[in-house]
Amino acid sequence: MTSTAQNSEPAGRVYGGQKLVDRMATRRQKFMDAGLHVFGTTGYRTATVRQLCKQAELTDRYFYESFSSTEDLLIAVYQQQFEQLQRAVVAEMVGALPGTTDVMTVVRAGLNALFEMASNPCVARVCWLEVLGLSTRVDETYMRNVSGFADLVVGFARQMFPHWQVNEDEQRMLGLALIGAVSQPITHWVLGGYKEPTQALVAASSKVFEGVMKLIQADHPIKA
Repeated sequence: MTSTAQNSEPAGRVYGGQKLVDRMATRRQKFMDAGLHVFGTTGYRTATVRQLCKQAELTDRYFYESFSSTEDLLIAVYQQQFEQLQRAVVAEMVGALPGTTDVMTVVRAGLNALFEMASNPCVARVCWLEVLGLSTRVDETYMRNVSGFADLVVGFARQMFPHWQVNEDEQRMLGLALIGAVSQPITHWVLGGYKEPTQALVAASSKVFEGVMKLIQADHPIKA
C-alpha cells in the first residue's frame, strides 16, 4: 500500500493551519518517535503495526502512508538515530580541534559525544542491538553505516597525519577495528544495565585509540 494510493487530497490544501505535505511529515515523525520507543524498549521482533499506531496515537492508515512495513520503519529510525549520533561526534571533534595539536583531546571529545548518545537506552538498543541479524536489507544498511563511520575515523587520522602511508584495505580494516573497540563496550554497557560510569568507557576506549595514534605519530609527528 503506497502513500500515493491513500492520499487523493490535494497537496496544497491547508487543514488545521498545515499543508498536506507538512501534515504527512508530522505524522511520519510521530511514527519515527513511536518506533524509537517501541523498538528501543520491547524490541523490534515483537513490535506490531497496532502497537506502533497506539504509541503514535494514529491509525494504521497513516502508518502505511509513510512505511510499507515495520522493517521500513526500523530502518528509518535506525538511520535517523545513527546520523544524529555521527553528527554529534563530528561536531564535538571539530569543536575540539582549534588551538590543539593533542590528537587525544579531539578523540576524547568524540568519544564523550558517542557515549552520551549511547546512554539513551532506546537509541543504544536501536543502533547496536535491534538491527542485527534481521534481514539482508537491514544487514546491508547496518554495514553501510558502520563502514561509513569507519571511513570517518580513518579520514580523521589522515587529516591529523597527512603523510601517513598505508594501503586502503588496511586503512579500512583499522577503521572497522576502532569502531569495534567502541561498539563492544557499548553493547556490554547496554546489556549490563549501564553499571559502569561513562568516564570508564571513555577512558578505556581512548586507550585503544591512543595506542593506534601513537604508532602513526611515531612515524609521522604532527607539526605545530
